[in-house]
Amino acid sequence: MRGILNLLFFVAVFTLNSCMSTATLDLIKPADVNISSEIKHFAVIQRNEAKKGDKLAKRVEGLFSGEGIGTDKRSAGYALNGLILQLSRSPRFTIKSAQTTLELYGTGTRKMAEPLDWYVVREICESNNADALIVIEAFDSDVRRNVSERDVTRKVSGGEVTERVYESRLRVDVEVGWRIYYPDKQIIVDNYSHQKSNTRRASGDSEVQSRRNLPGLESIVKLTASQLGEEYGRRISPSRVTVKRLYYGSGSFALKQGKQKIIQKNYDEAIGLWQNEYEFTLKQKLKGKCAYNLALAYELKGDYKNALYWIEQAIQNQNKKARRYLNILQERVEEERRLKDQMGDEDFDF
Repeated sequence: MRGILNLLFFVAVFTLNSCMSTATLDLIKPADVNISSEIKHFAVIQRNEAKKGDKLAKRVEGLFSGEGIGTDKRSAGYALNGLILQLSRSPRFTIKSAQTTLELYGTGTRKMAEPLDWYVVREICESNNADALIVIEAFDSDVRRNVSERDVTRKVSGGEVTERVYESRLRVDVEVGWRIYYPDKQIIVDNYSHQKSNTRRASGDSEVQSRRNLPGLESIVKLTASQLGEEYGRRISPSRVTVKRLYYGSGSFALKQGKQKIIQKNYDEAIGLWQNEYEFTLKQKLKGKCAYNLALAYELKGDYKNALYWIEQAIQNQNKKARRYLNILQERVEEERRLKDQMGDEDFDF
């Protein structure tokens, strides 16, 4: 009985949402980490590789795990590339690979080494015209493989035939540790580790064939490393995102006309149509829809003050979706405040 009720609930939600139209909105989301507006130029470098005398254990691990010798060393560079790619899209920072003659060593594992000495950080930043230094302090990958088998029956002319199929599964786990050093204040701005997994599957008529059909291990490690680099870039820098908003595009002539204006990005004309409908209609339900749409149109214009006003009007007119949208708008206002702090833009006005 509960399953039927849940199904009916989801059908009702889907039906309600399917009656609404969708608008897209390009936003700049603030970073998770607040970095001083004085920091504008980053240099990035690796120090995850162990000293020569400490590499033997890592090589043995690579042989037994099937990772291959040097996979982590080569793949860590892809984490840097992913970070550089993400920050190159940001309006907040410039970034470059640091050039230095200094030899920087880590642990060769997922454990971070002790922080770099400040004189080392300062020398690298000064020689690369950077305000701060981002360092890959740790990089480690783990590989898990397994093979299962199952019998598959298929129809052929004259009857059925049963075949044994082997399915190989390859899972790669990568962990990267990062630090951001700010030499002018001698503070570590961020000390962060994160992990990501990617899984690939392949089948074949033998165990060997199913393994051969899997993509190359190192390519998956590099892909995962690159994804972690981009993810870290979003953590420390404002990033551009596209979000979707639902609104009422039917239910009255004005709502339909306004929808066309939204599609054309003519937000002022949409506002005029919906505000006129709101003022003259006697139907509370239609008032609620118009007020909701007005909040959307003002958000699309970046006018959060009026967006909040109109979503409150939608709530007062018993619009059932308005309270959730109010929460979204309040969150957006807070994000804009944080973004202003991060961008250091005194003229920024939300």
